[in-house]
Amino acid sequence: MIMNNEIVVTVRRQWNDWKEARYRLRDVEGLHWSQVSGGVNAPAPREFVHGYVWCDRMIDGELSHSCRHGEGPHHIKVCLVKKANKSVWPHVLEALSQAAK
Repeated sequence: MIMNNEIVVTVRRQWNDWKEARYRLRDVEGLHWSQVSGGVNAPAPREFVHGYVWCDRMIDGELSHSCRHGEGPHHIKVCLVKKANKSVWPHVLEALSQAAK
């Protein structure tokens, strides 16, 4: 989705999590392919695009993160799945290739 001339992506803590939040793509750092999720380090059936966000910078939504383990904000690992980001997926792949350089 593009909102106010910003690319906005939907993220989850795990590839199959039902809780989702939206972030500006520019606020997702360290994009990379991984089979291990954030939080509970759950394995995924294949590699997905992952990155890191600050838990207090979401535009809206809800993530499986509680801040109970210490004072926030926290830098947390999130997963970006293509199905939830179809309209901006080319931008995600471009940011991923830039992050790999």
